[in-house]
Amino acid sequence: MLIGVISDTHDHKDNILKAVSIMNERKVDALIHCGDYCSPFVKIWFDKLNPRIKENFFGVFGNNDGDHVFLRQNLGSICKLVENGYELILELDGRRIYAAHMPKAKTIQALTNSGNFDIVLSGHTHSMVHKKHENGVLEVNPGECCGYLTGNPTCAIVNSKSMDAEIIHL
Repeated sequence: MLIGVISDTHDHKDNILKAVSIMNERKVDALIHCGDYCSPFVKIWFDKLNPRIKENFFGVFGNNDGDHVFLRQNLGSICKLVENGYELILELDGRRIYAAHMPKAKTIQALTNSGNFDIVLSGHTHSMVHKKHENGVLEVNPGECCGYLTGNPTCAIVNSKSMDAEIIHL
């Protein structure tokens, strides 16, 4: 299964549309957004995801997502935003996945060492992380889709079979 991972889109229309296009072209099976969509109107651009991806579109809130109510009402029509808003725990293709916007480094370390997850996803730092731990846990931060801080907009695609990820430069 191919799982798209995106974070820190920060309302960047062009880069969101590029990432959506790549997810559609690469025929990902699911998409996980690790927070900081920013405005509820991003739904317009994510609505261009193919129907199969929208059926498996999951997300958490980030620290810059101000209008949780309208994000749930608008974007929530195509994205399964988690109940508590901040931590996603799910299983896809037999892989246990944890996703959050801004877990601390010690929390990520504890999660990867816990034996409870196969894939640990995060965002917030705007810095890419692609690390396979000795215990086989895959840790991914797809970097920033917006490209505002680094000038290097990115997203990722995780392959649940090979337990590897590809960082994609937009």
